[in-house]
Amino acid sequence: MKKLLLVVLLSINLIAGGTLNTIPATENNTSDAIKTDNRTYFEIAMGKPEKPLTDEELINRVIYANVIGAGVIAVWGTVFWDYFDSTPKFGSEGWFGEDTKYGGADKLGHMYSTYLWSLGFSSLFEYWGMSEEQSLIYGPLTSLIFQGMMELGDSFSSSEGFSYEDMIMNTIGAGFYYVREKYPSVKEKLDFRLEYIPDLNTKVDVFTQYNSMKYLMALKFSGFENMEDTAMKYFELQLGYYTRGYQDHESYTQKERVAYVGIGINSSEVLKALGWTKTSKIFNYYQLPYTYVPFGHDFDVPEYVAPYSRPYRGYKK
Repeated sequence: MKKLLLVVLLSINLIAGGTLNTIPATENNTSDAIKTDNRTYFEIAMGKPEKPLTDEELINRVIYANVIGAGVIAVWGTVFWDYFDSTPKFGSEGWFGEDTKYGGADKLGHMYSTYLWSLGFSSLFEYWGMSEEQSLIYGPLTSLIFQGMMELGDSFSSSEGFSYEDMIMNTIGAGFYYVREKYPSVKEKLDFRLEYIPDLNTKVDVFTQYNSMKYLMALKFSGFENMEDTAMKYFELQLGYYTRGYQDHESYTQKERVAYVGIGINSSEVLKALGWTKTSKIFNYYQLPYTYVPFGHDFDVPEYVAPYSRPYRGYKK
């Protein structure tokens, strides 16, 4: 359930980033945005300041966000997770080996989650009036602290435990966000995405269904000057990884750890060409299923994996 909180931050990013516009209330348009104290109720809920904040006030808000976040994690973890049920446990979970709990899918999940938290916090800080340059620093740092507090809470959990590998992947996720936003040429060429089709026939919560997820990097041809005005801009090269059967393994006939290379359609670029510029941004972070041709290798068999030669969720019983 930890990834449930990502939905909130993604919503903040889409709104703060301009995908939704607040319409000022008028005599003929009072239902679109109800205003109070010169701000809409939405703006009040999001903490939009009534007047520009000083740098000191903005930094204080960042500190408060971290303190409140730590408090929420502590309370939520105590009530809904098994935080503080045991003495602290610190150790190694391994990386992508066949003897690991999730075959490494959870490690990429940590990287991706921290990457999205960085996006969400940076967008929120900019919404409050922080400069893009400052938010680019404080967003990933806050994300890393937030994820680190979860990992610290896990150390007091009887079912989890603090993982050094998880913290390393959290750091990589925050660092990748910083680099991608800092250097426009990287952002134009490279996306980190999650592909996910929820499985409603499993008891595993929808936000940690690694059997239904794939993580990938996409090299977008539209980011290259010699291709941006050609038909090649609608295509991309993908490098991905996924596992099947490690989680809920009793429901599977075999385990899979698959790395693949794919040639795909750049869904974001297609939507932009259709005039759906704001909607297209979603597909910089989410991979639309079945819009690419993958060529993979299963490390558990091992064998070549032909494009779409296996069921989406692997060999389930």
